[in-house]
Amino acid sequence: MNNDWFDELLDGEPSGITDTQWLIIESNIDSTSLPLSMKSDILSRINDLTELEAEEIITIINENKYERDPKKQWLKMFREGVFGHRDF
Repeated sequence: MNNDWFDELLDGEPSGITDTQWLIIESNIDSTSLPLSMKSDILSRINDLTELEAEEIITIINENKYERDPKKQWLKMFREGVFGHRDF
């Protein structure tokens, strides 16, 4: 019986980025309002990210993505207070 996966789990080393996480970051980062320098930094070290770091980046990407649907974009802007305290 091969227990290498269990040994890797207990060795204290963080697991590397998964293929799914890599694909999510790579395909969505350009659709965000993140600064170009931040995008470049993330992409330059994408292969060295841990699974946890990748999850944090995916969360940041989702929080800063451009909404393609105008209604969703308006609702997001409204929730963020872009329109001040006006009643709509």
